[in-house]
Amino acid sequence: MTCIYCEKDTPDGRFCTWCGRQQIEGESRSLHYAPHPGEHLWHPAVFTTLFPHLGRHKLHEFRWALIAGLSAIVLLTMAGLITAALLCAALLVPVLYLLYLYEAQVYRDEPVLVVGLTLGGGALLGVVVTLVVNQLTQPVTLPLLFGDSLVALLVLGVAVPIVQEIVKVVPALLLRGRPAFQERVDGLAFGVAAGLGFSLAETLVRYWSVLSNFPTQTDPANWMAPLLTIAVLLPLLQGSATGAIAATLWRRGSARDARAWAVIGLAVGAHCGFVLVSQLLADHRQSQLVILAWQAAFVGVLLLTVRATLHRSLLEEATHMGLVETTCSNCHNAIVAAAFCPVCGKALSASAATTARTRRGEPVQRVIDAAPATEVH
Repeated sequence: MTCIYCEKDTPDGRFCTWCGRQQIEGESRSLHYAPHPGEHLWHPAVFTTLFPHLGRHKLHEFRWALIAGLSAIVLLTMAGLITAALLCAALLVPVLYLLYLYEAQVYRDEPVLVVGLTLGGGALLGVVVTLVVNQLTQPVTLPLLFGDSLVALLVLGVAVPIVQEIVKVVPALLLRGRPAFQERVDGLAFGVAAGLGFSLAETLVRYWSVLSNFPTQTDPANWMAPLLTIAVLLPLLQGSATGAIAATLWRRGSARDARAWAVIGLAVGAHCGFVLVSQLLADHRQSQLVILAWQAAFVGVLLLTVRATLHRSLLEEATHMGLVETTCSNCHNAIVAAAFCPVCGKALSASAATTARTRRGEPVQRVIDAAPATEVH
């Protein structure tokens, strides 16, 4: 058949394998987010944004794992086991992401290198940066170094997040240019991993006195909201911001693109806004629910930034792909496809590694000619 949008010949199906658009006249491309076409592009879903390689069947398992982890944190907090709840909160999302890297085999044949550079490298940098920041921002040191309270606030809410974003992306970018990791979806995955490693180390360093000195049981009052920030919002902030920056810079020469700078500006700006507004609201004794709502808003902006960046990148990279036979990891149909599954519309480079490797295979016409059209679903 011929696509009604890009006018290329494409295997029969609901979606064009070249541009990924559903074959319905006048339908907006934003209705189908490239890694998970069942969702709208502007839907700030956590798992389909930061776990793009997972098929729809696996996504439910990770959602239930997150719910189970949050339930454990709530129960531990209500029981007064704050130290255990704090450890569980710090580890929840990083451990889930490590399981995701394993499940989707994002690292392919280099697990030690990838996990060591991303999660491990991010954690190491998180320890160093947080220790330095803690020393510079002590209640006694901060006024001596920066004087005016407004200047001190800008240092904490603007300068520190900018430094963090410059440092966090380094471990991910060390993998840039390796033949096995060519697409920006790889840059996103490694950037998120580095950001989550940094978030884990930052939490452990900041709350070390709590972890080492707290009694076994204590009053849970006023701990629920901070633990929700530690368990969900802070790792999503750090991971999304670094993932967006890493994906944007993944292709060499992208720093000369104005759109790339816009994405980087949004990521850094959302990080600064998260920290700055949280500090201002806390200083003015606003309720914890108000603080959580503002933090969630900035995380939502970051998730939408990541989705738009990844979606556009997958569409741009589609023009360089060739037709091969493979099996879609999302709908499990045997297909002849290039960039997108013609049955479900999922971007194949954002599939599990087995499908992605097949899709990166030699795009020769004899593969298609060898299989009669009636055998392709």
